[in-house]
Amino acid sequence: MQIKDIQTQLGVTADGIWGEKSKQAMRSAMRDGKVIKITENISLNELLASNTASRLGLDNMPDGKVLQNLIDSAIKLFQPAREILGKPIRISSGYRSPKLNAKIGGAKNSAHLYGFAMDFVCPEVGNTKQVLKKLTDGLKAKGIKFDQAIIEYPTSPNSWIHLGYKHPSGTQRGQVFRIG
Repeated sequence: MQIKDIQTQLGVTADGIWGEKSKQAMRSAMRDGKVIKITENISLNELLASNTASRLGLDNMPDGKVLQNLIDSAIKLFQPAREILGKPIRISSGYRSPKLNAKIGGAKNSAHLYGFAMDFVCPEVGNTKQVLKKLTDGLKAKGIKFDQAIIEYPTSPNSWIHLGYKHPSGTQRGQVFRIG
């Protein structure tokens, strides 16, 4: 899957250049409810959607490099994670524009800025502790590399898992921990 494949789904010229026409077509697709799939279970829509960005009128559309990172992350980690869990995941955050990241108080070098991370829950598997265990055991068993798998705010009923494919430096540290 490449940018050209996304452009084909959007019905724009499939030239691999993620320019303004492609971005506008994606904005329209999201507004109109047209799902743009990256993998069987992961859509570009859910990796770009942000209630906060919408509420604040912020553009949350990535550039071409970040879009390709999102595609690669979805194929190499997010879809395999979904398959390991065997149940639907609900993504609450994928890509974050620099303005959006600043507004929500995200880390200055957050992997979300680069298209390398998603935050999600999977209630059909269990609480975040159970999900994280099943996920990390499965990733390790399959030899799938990742940067971080973090339970954020584990004692909160609104806890979630942050799953990072790569650190912005390109490393995959395999870190598993909890914060908050």
